[in-house]
Amino acid sequence: MRAAEQDTVRGGLSRRPPSIALRMTAWYVLSAFALIIVATGLLYWVLVNGMYREDVHDLRDNLENAALLLASAGRQAAPSPLRLHSPARSRRPDIYVRVLDSNGRVLVETPGLSRQLPAPTRAQLAALPAGGGTSRQILSRQGEPFLTLIAPISGGKARFLQVAMDRAHDEFLLARYRERLWLVLGVSLVLCALVGYLIARSGMRPIEGISRTAERIRATTLHERISADGLPEELRGLAETFNSMLDRLEQSFAHISQFSDDVAHELRTPINNLRGEIEVALGKPRSPEEYRDVLGSCFEECTRIARLIRTLLFLARADTAADALQREPIDLGEQLAKVAAFYEAAAGEGGVELRVVGAAGVRAELDRTLLQQAIGNLISNSLAHTPAGGSIELAASASGQDVVVSVTDSGGGIAPQHLPHVFERFYRVEPSRSGSQQNAGLGLAVVKSIVKRHGGRVEIDSRVGEGTRVRLIVPRLAAAVPGQLTKS
Repeated sequence: MRAAEQDTVRGGLSRRPPSIALRMTAWYVLSAFALIIVATGLLYWVLVNGMYREDVHDLRDNLENAALLLASAGRQAAPSPLRLHSPARSRRPDIYVRVLDSNGRVLVETPGLSRQLPAPTRAQLAALPAGGGTSRQILSRQGEPFLTLIAPISGGKARFLQVAMDRAHDEFLLARYRERLWLVLGVSLVLCALVGYLIARSGMRPIEGISRTAERIRATTLHERISADGLPEELRGLAETFNSMLDRLEQSFAHISQFSDDVAHELRTPINNLRGEIEVALGKPRSPEEYRDVLGSCFEECTRIARLIRTLLFLARADTAADALQREPIDLGEQLAKVAAFYEAAAGEGGVELRVVGAAGVRAELDRTLLQQAIGNLISNSLAHTPAGGSIELAASASGQDVVVSVTDSGGGIAPQHLPHVFERFYRVEPSRSGSQQNAGLGLAVVKSIVKRHGGRVEIDSRVGEGTRVRLIVPRLAAAVPGQLTKS
């Protein structure tokens, strides 16, 4: 039982909804056929009512004629046989006349009328409206439709005049009309379905073209785009959006490819160094001191690889941005002082003065660890390119709703053509700012990623021979920034 239920559920889940073309066709058929039914029904109603009004008019004319004949004959009964015809039709139905007295007795009538219609009762005659007649449709004893009109008259014994019309021919005509009407409705339904399908297929053809283009796109054909020429306005926006997405995918794919090449290149250098030193060490017997030197060099290369991998993992997490920042209120002056104290020894060895200025009382809600990492990367970069006797200055200030942290050095500066690219991954200025062999060109990329996740931006100013200033501008208070990081 349970297996059958599971099969039923799977069958329901696998059932695909109807296509847009099928739904468009169905809606077109329903709407068009409904309009046709309404139109034909209205025409049929107009026809029926027109024929009925025409028959009533004929009856009234014949009733008036019969009344004139009775008046001309005085108190004598109408001539026998009394048989009149409707002048309005090519095949005129029979008109029957019956004269009644005040008690409802038949004085004279058209031969055969009694076999068709019974005489009205006295009660029916008494219920007639004064000064006018009343018409109604009844069935004869043989089941044939009749239209009758009874009206009071004056003069002699005759008090009421009844005129009847056989409507069998009308019903025959209406039946034939209904047969043709059903035929027309059937043909209309087929034509509506056919036309609706053709319209739906024509409307879906541009979408099919978009689908075929999208199906051809692979990693090697990201340059292809959907042509918006000739597309309807509704689909033109879709095509342009799709092309914009392809532009972003192509850029991302190119960036990933370049990033992969750069990673392979950066990892290949320390691994080749490790391999070369190990091969040299194994080439012949060596003293313990020589082996210790080789192991120390290998340890440095392993440390470099580990640092590179850790940085790449951080950037990868920054790209996915699945976690939230661990924000807390911090004093920027205090944090700058802590980072400066950490790098003070390295600055002293390089003969560079490291100082903090103008940062007292500046507070903001930031991720403490990531802020220290960003400032540390800037200081490391400045120490690598500031000669002995130079200086590095750390500062923080408030600017409206933002805080600004700046790191300024008096190093050799950066040429203008390199400034737009210094925050790109693995980008290194050659040859003046190529730095040490430990520099992989990821420090400034990490800084930009951290600031971006805080909802801020990075600005850099540099002049060759005068130095460089990097400014980190971030919101003072925490905001809903999409894709924030956790501490690493």
